[in-house]
Amino acid sequence: MTVGARALWEWEMYGAAAKVDVLALEPNSRIQIRWGDETSGFTEVEWTFKRRGENETFVSIVNSGFQGDGDAVVTQALDSAGGFNMILCALKALLEHGIELNVVADKAPDAHVRPSE
Repeated sequence: MTVGARALWEWEMYGAAAKVDVLALEPNSRIQIRWGDETSGFTEVEWTFKRRGENETFVSIVNSGFQGDGDAVVTQALDSAGGFNMILCALKALLEHGIELNVVADKAPDAHVRPSE
């Protein structure tokens, strides 16, 4: 990942993708991206990492720039917060206990894209 790079993050199981532009990258400190698509709009996400002790890191995530009326913005913000919270919990389980929770696949099992038969 480099500043100015564009990537496409894909969630094949859901048939979904998001364009990602890297806005800032400070190793061991901060990552900032702009992501989304032309249909739902783009938002910015900033992850900050603060070392706490020998083997701990505090991660903070701010997702901003939601578009639409008040209800739409609240819905997007709640969905974003829930998704990032779920992923952080799964990463904590993996890093601290070696357990893969499969939260992305399990979040919406009926939404998985099925290959044509």
